[in-house]
Amino acid sequence: MVVGMASCAHQQDGEKSPDKLLLISFDGFRYDYLDKAETPHFDSLVAGGVRAEGLIPVFPSKTFPNHYAIATGLYPENSGFVGNTMYDPEWEEWYRLRDRETVEDGKWYGGEPIWNTLEKQGIRTGTMFWVGSEANIQEMHPTYWKKFDDTMPFKARVDTVVKWLSAPDSQAVDFATLYFEYTDAMGHRYGMDSDSLKATIEESDRILGYLKNQLCRRNLWEQLNLLVVSDHGMVDLSADKIIELDRIVPIDDAERIVWGPLTMIQPKQGKKEEMYRELKKEAKHYRVYKKEEIPGQYHLKNHRRVPEIVMIAELGYTILDSEYKQQFVQSLPGATHGYDPSEKAMQSFFIAHGPAFKKDTTVEAFQSIHLYELMNYLMGTTPAENDGSLDSVRVLLK
Repeated sequence: MVVGMASCAHQQDGEKSPDKLLLISFDGFRYDYLDKAETPHFDSLVAGGVRAEGLIPVFPSKTFPNHYAIATGLYPENSGFVGNTMYDPEWEEWYRLRDRETVEDGKWYGGEPIWNTLEKQGIRTGTMFWVGSEANIQEMHPTYWKKFDDTMPFKARVDTVVKWLSAPDSQAVDFATLYFEYTDAMGHRYGMDSDSLKATIEESDRILGYLKNQLCRRNLWEQLNLLVVSDHGMVDLSADKIIELDRIVPIDDAERIVWGPLTMIQPKQGKKEEMYRELKKEAKHYRVYKKEEIPGQYHLKNHRRVPEIVMIAELGYTILDSEYKQQFVQSLPGATHGYDPSEKAMQSFFIAHGPAFKKDTTVEAFQSIHLYELMNYLMGTTPAENDGSLDSVRVLLK
């Protein structure tokens, strides 16, 4: 039975000061999803904490780059995480999110994730399915960590993390993460206005209620700062919003292409200028840039994994090869993400709750890279070099 969010025993005078931190991601949970369903547990959390009008993702607004940006405070050009799929020309190797060997290889992950920062400073950590936490980054792992397993029930994930947090002092963690992928999957499959997405939002709310119940039972709720985040927003797709790349330029002139709302093209030797000119001339419902001309606001161009030409589709448009068009239309996904982070539809979700935070407060949207600095402040640790700023999120704090 799931209890409400209203009641939980208060800590007694003289007990340990609140310092535990739990970071939770509901993948693909857009900034406005609480308006789509009945969410009493989320609503109670908002009333007792701080909600942002949106959390602005890094570009591309994809799952792996954004979870890793939250963990490190780094833009993709500084972490090297420029996509769910990416090619490293120096190593002549691909990274793909479903390739376990590369996912677990620490060499792909630049910067220092929060669990490494904390472990180096004597704080035990536990990660439940956070991007990068399965890899041996800096030849390190969290004290406790799990390989991603989408068959693991959500309540079992909660139970495991609560066990880590509530273990005896010699074994307990003071920082943990939780991850739930279901909202993203249902948004992709059925779209923004579907009953399936609404049901998934309601299920997320029940899981949040179950989490508080379990934390209360172990007298942890009042000792915990909680960050509830997401990685990106979502927008509906349409069969009439398609850009057929091979009808603009010869695909054979490209050495490799990474497809998506952000399509990355590496032209063959001597083909760059011609390909760019044709793409620029035909530009409709997309923008095209040479690598060196990518606007600074995207924080993307200064890494070798970004190829020579990039196309950025307008919101809701799909770039594909015409041979794939019929298959795409027949199995049309409901919605997707990966577009310009300045689009409101790409903004995700943020709530902070706990002893460190204001109550019943709403703040303006802010960039997710600032969360690494915030987490270090909450844990009293010194952050590694990063692109974030604590001053950008002090408004959350009491």
